[in-house]
Amino acid sequence: MTRSTPTTMRQIQIGRLQIDSVAADQAYVWKSEIADLDRDACYILAIPTSGCVTLTQCGETKIVRAGEYVLLGQRGSTALSAAAGLRMLMLHIPATELRGRLVSVEDHVGGRFCANERMTCLLVDLVKGIADLFADRAPPNPQALATEIVSFVALTLGAEDRGAAIDVRNTRYQLRRRIFDFIEKHLGDQNLSPRKIAESSRISMSYLYSLFNDDETTVGQFVQVKRLQRAYELLVADPKGHRTVAEVAYEVGFKNVSHFSRSFSRHFSIAPRDVRQAGSADPAAAAKPARDRKAAGARRFGTAYWEADRLQETA
Repeated sequence: MTRSTPTTMRQIQIGRLQIDSVAADQAYVWKSEIADLDRDACYILAIPTSGCVTLTQCGETKIVRAGEYVLLGQRGSTALSAAAGLRMLMLHIPATELRGRLVSVEDHVGGRFCANERMTCLLVDLVKGIADLFADRAPPNPQALATEIVSFVALTLGAEDRGAAIDVRNTRYQLRRRIFDFIEKHLGDQNLSPRKIAESSRISMSYLYSLFNDDETTVGQFVQVKRLQRAYELLVADPKGHRTVAEVAYEVGFKNVSHFSRSFSRHFSIAPRDVRQAGSADPAAAAKPARDRKAAGARRFGTAYWEADRLQETA
């Protein structure tokens, strides 16, 4: 990644997310090569707050003005350029996490579709507010806040108007949408398997796996992330602890509480029992970061049950 000088950049860490606050007093150029993005395994949401930037990606250009956003992807070299006076926020989001929240996230890279104006205003204000509030201090519960930020980014991207855009993958997209909806409705089924998912849409196992390969993930990884996200929402919504951690684990489809706790802690960098207490806990303790945020954010989670299930069904 390269950028012009003189440019000041302040990095703000929100759990496993990073916000770069860029201030360029001269002409600005930012380039990110394929190798950089592959290594870091993240998407970048660029939001000019003053001035505008020109995006060049895969031979195409697009102007992004103040108050708008553009999602930068992982395929193909990307360049941003701007005149002096640019102010911009760049939100780094772990790729596996955003893929788990949004169907065909790659379709939204580069500002391909028209953004929803009201959702854009809310998103821009949210990121600007967080960058201002926590520029010099950690939020009380950084990992929980990171989860909410990713959720809102996915919600905003999903609200974009696909219109009548010609997409050769449209049929495939609709099929994946139905499959993802089926998984969402059956997360609590501890016997949910790739075969059951494939049968729900009357497709072969090999075709099911190919659909998930589109997003460089697996059925097991997708299901586990969805279950962890559902568990997080249930725990946060139950601050008085009416349900135990074990009950929540079983409710979202985990067979083993210890495996659930380990997976949850790796994903959110906070133990499930601490999520409900984070709001009243010592902010300094709650804000303790993971040893390596990027590694933690981009880590793919072990799915021994699913991998074994896949071997049995393809044998």
